[in-house]
Amino acid sequence: MSVPLRWRLLDNETGATVTDCTDIDGLFVDRVFPVEPLYERYTLVSCAPSGPLLAAINGTGPAWFGNFGIEGAHVPGQPVSESCEPGCMGCYGILEELLDVRVVGHRPAADGPDLFDIELEGHRRDDDNNLGGSVAPAVFGYRLIAWSSVNGSVEEPSAGECRDIAGLFHERPEIWPPGPPLTLLGCRPGLSGSIDAELAHVRIDGTIHKVGWGQRVSGRVVATRPSTLDDALVDVTLNAQIPEPMAANERQLWDMWRSGGPTEPNLWAELDRSDRYLWVRAAAVHRIYAPDKPAGTVYHLDGRYVTDYDAFFCAIGEAVNGPGGWFGGDLFWLHENAATGDGGATPGFHMIWHNSEVARTHLVPGFDRKSWMPAVTFDDLVRYLIEDGVQLELR
Repeated sequence: MSVPLRWRLLDNETGATVTDCTDIDGLFVDRVFPVEPLYERYTLVSCAPSGPLLAAINGTGPAWFGNFGIEGAHVPGQPVSESCEPGCMGCYGILEELLDVRVVGHRPAADGPDLFDIELEGHRRDDDNNLGGSVAPAVFGYRLIAWSSVNGSVEEPSAGECRDIAGLFHERPEIWPPGPPLTLLGCRPGLSGSIDAELAHVRIDGTIHKVGWGQRVSGRVVATRPSTLDDALVDVTLNAQIPEPMAANERQLWDMWRSGGPTEPNLWAELDRSDRYLWVRAAAVHRIYAPDKPAGTVYHLDGRYVTDYDAFFCAIGEAVNGPGGWFGGDLFWLHENAATGDGGATPGFHMIWHNSEVARTHLVPGFDRKSWMPAVTFDDLVRYLIEDGVQLELR
């Protein structure tokens, strides 16, 4: 029998084909995107609060104030710069960021008047700083910067200083751990030794789309057996894991793109916001590169389903490049495509945004618990498009 070979491994150095296979056990895992963050309790020890933090504990301001940037107040053995103001990235930089922070309690500190031990609830932005947040940096105390307010603006007021932050630096389980050991199912025979390869998705028409660095395959063949899929193929087990495996709710999208992609617009409309994000990501990977359409082309954005940030990118991608099209998935790529081209439309293009009132109603100021930043509003998107030279007509 004949089986489709839908995945290709490309050597990282030469780009040559390492092997083709029908499926990969360990690429899609039984988890759903996005992973809900783990909220933690932190204590600002011997804190001299100011700004919104002081308002939160004396009752003149809200207990919730968005995100916290944490700077080192002083590094041992280094002089303190007189020009180093709170929020100055040129001093010791933002060491950590706490997200969706709320004050949940406070008490007088033991080591000085007008100092408090302040209890916070929030979660740490997942990054590599300070060994993934497991080891405290070598600093004497911390400056606190509050940002990301509910009114949609990004501000950086000082929130005070503290001697220590209890509960912040410790080992944590990985938010999205590597997938299980890989088995390449239904491979062409002859694969052996060590492999360091990029992964590419092969569509039915033979088009090859590289997936991304987070899905690379790097390891050694440890077992080979005849495949039950085809007598001429083998299954290959590797001592490797996908660094960033794809979520279970992505597989159906990839199957659709493999079969040719969306055949009509707005198939994403029934998805929730998280799956709309995955739709845009799949559209980016499977993008068909072509010259920008001629200047003077008018694009029609169907705004009936633009009820969130990711829906906007689904809709504008299809407005410019047809069903399943991509025209960016964030503000950086929106700017790149609109202002400099190479996204399918010649810069300075005319776009008619139909049913724009839907987005005006839904994309409003607030705190976005997907990006963990102030929400991008309808007015923001309109301003960005116009500043990038788009002749935008709202209907």
